Amino acid sequence: MDETRFIEALTRHQPALEAYCHANLAKREDAREVLQATCVKLWQKSADWDPDTEFLPWAFTVARFTLLSHYRDQKRDRLVFDEDVIQAMAGETEKAASAFDERREALAKCLVKLDQWPKSLLHDYYTTSQSLREIAKATGRSLSSVKMTLLRIRQQLSACIEREMRTNP
Repeated sequence: MDETRFIEALTRHQPALEAYCHANLAKREDAREVLQATCVKLWQKSADWDPDTEFLPWAFTVARFTLLSHYRDQKRDRLVFDEDVIQAMAGETEKAASAFDERREALAKCLVKLDQWPKSLLHDYYTTSQSLREIAKATGRSLSSVKMTLLRIRQQLSACIEREMRTNP
């Protein structure tokens, strides 16, 4: 096994694996646990990966089995999906997670196009985890104004990302 190529592939695709885990699990802690277990299993099975093939489909397969194992361990919970439901969701979730890197690149391009106030609002809300009420107070705007601005920014970014994805498939 080429250890360097494996580590590069795992590092490059970890955000997509993380998105896959979060899309399949309601609790953030569970998603992190499954992601960590998946990375350990990938490392343990690294000799099985052929570096001349795509890494992500192979990694998704390992993640899917790790996820199924997690669900089996959690069967005591009343909000657990049947294995059939997980299998049905797997394909769609894998497609969405595969596009994660492209969507993130599109988001980066779209964020550059924003004016300073929307960038600042996104930073305060998502990066520093300020509440909308705190942002409204700090900026001298009404709470409803801040909520509406954030909604419009999200809509604008969503539309921009979709345009970017269509023009740069």
